[in-house]
Amino acid sequence: MQVSNKLKKISLKILGCIAILLTTMSFKHPIKLTASLIEYNADAKTIKMECKVFIDDFEKSINKTLAKNINVSNLSKEDKVGIEDYFEKYYNITVNGKKLTLNYKASEVMKEYNVLTIKFSENSLAIKKGDKILIENTLFFEEFGYMQSNRITIRIPPHITEDNREATLNNYSISLNI
Repeated sequence: MQVSNKLKKISLKILGCIAILLTTMSFKHPIKLTASLIEYNADAKTIKMECKVFIDDFEKSINKTLAKNINVSNLSKEDKVGIEDYFEKYYNITVNGKKLTLNYKASEVMKEYNVLTIKFSENSLAIKKGDKILIENTLFFEEFGYMQSNRITIRIPPHITEDNREATLNNYSISLNI
């Protein structure tokens, strides 16, 4: 009896170690997060967006839609178009029912932190009191489900100095009434 119980305990410990190993192998980092900034320039009457993503999460997600694997350190013209198409599908900003176009402008790779910052061109737009803004951010929910969280900082002076929101799998829409 004692030998059998010892074997069960050892087997359970081995299974636990295998489960931990498989979990750490499938996720290079435990945090599943994006951080984006939507910023309005009242003087220029333009709005822009930039988004920070973990490189490995982004590659895993976008590579499913591209003809070849993306190289974030050396983006081709096709990669940039692929990024625009990807964000058109998973990140929408509408003002009074009009969808903003997210055109790739530039990106910055921070390999040591596994972070990619993607910047989009400014859109000409006059925002005024009474306008309705809808932001829908579903980045990486298909891959990571409930583990994914998308943080959004919104700056629309003089109406909104700074508002920090979170898009989740169950609540990925943010409505603002200016």
